[in-house]
Parts: sequence; C-alpha cells; structure tokens
Amino acid sequence: MRKRAQNHTRRGFTLVELMVTVAVVAILAAVAAPGMQSFLAKSGMNAVKDDFAIALQRARLDAINRNTCVSICQLAAEGGNTCATGTALGNWHRGWITYTNAACSGTAATALTAADVISVRQPGNARYRLVDDSASKSSALTFDARGTLVSNMGTFHVRDAQQDTSPYKRDITVSMQGRVLVKVPDVVAANSP
Repeated sequence: MRKRAQNHTRRGFTLVELMVTVAVVAILAAVAAPGMQSFLAKSGMNAVKDDFAIALQRARLDAINRNTCVSICQLAAEGGNTCATGTALGNWHRGWITYTNAACSGTAATALTAADVISVRQPGNARYRLVDDSASKSSALTFDARGTLVSNMGTFHVRDAQQDTSPYKRDITVSMQGRVLVKVPDVVAANSP
C-alpha cells in the first residue's frame, strides 16, 4: 500500500509559477499592443487606398473594353445605388458606384438602372477616410472610350480620423490621361526619417 502512495505524484501549478506566468503574459501584451494598433491602422488605410485605386483603374479599363464612358460617383446611402449630391460630396469613404455613362457627362447620374451599374462599394470602417477636400468636389469621375478623363482630374486623401499625424496617409491623384497615382503626401514625406 505504501508503494502505491509513493508513486502518486502531485500535479498542478504553484502560486509562484502562476504569478510568474501572468507577469510574463502582461509584459508581452504591453509590448505588443502599440505594434498591433499600428498594424491595424496601416492595414485599414491600405484597404481603402487599394480599393479606390483599383476601382479607378477598373473603371478606366471598363470604359476602354466596353467602348463607352464609365463613371465612378460617391454613394449617397448605404445599400442604395444612387449618387451623392450637394453637401454630401467629398466623403468617398462612404462608398462609391461604378456605372456605364452613355451621356458621357462629367457629373453624376441622377438615376441609375441596374443594367448601368457595374459595381458598388459599400462603406467600410468609418475611422479610415477617403476625402476630396478641393473647392470643386467631384460629383463623378468619368473615363471615355479611350481611357482619358472627361471630368476634372481629382486628388483624394486617405486619412485616419483618430490620428491626424498618421505616417500611413496617402494621396490618390487621377490625371487627365486617366492614370492613377498613389503617393505619400509631402508633409508625411518631409517628416519621415
């Protein structure tokens, strides 16, 4: 009977082992948290930037392939297929619509049929902004059958609403030739090491 009792070993953690483990986890979490926040901000802003730049390039290619004008306008309301107008203009992070534009006008269409709509991008995370803050906000960007811009060229800014000094800011410019350029703003580039 004694032999059986001696072979039995105790299992579990001591209080000291548990306290050391909790301390190590707390230190790792404190070190990793700022890096994780930075990673989330960078990937969120990159998603908005990439989605919009790809949508512009796709609209240009669709215009060339379909041999007609294709426009992108700011989405008026989530779940809809209407272009924004008036004071709502400039907030492209609320979504956009890519559609065929037979009239080939540089202004947004007032009524879109389902046959005209090529794609709709619904709003994403409200923290990451895509804005056109120029004096003459574009209601639509229209590409003709040659891929050139019919409407005025535009510059759009990807910004973090929670951190104005984010190093991940980007500007997206569409030239009159229809080329899309994504670049680091001059203010961020000057402050970079």
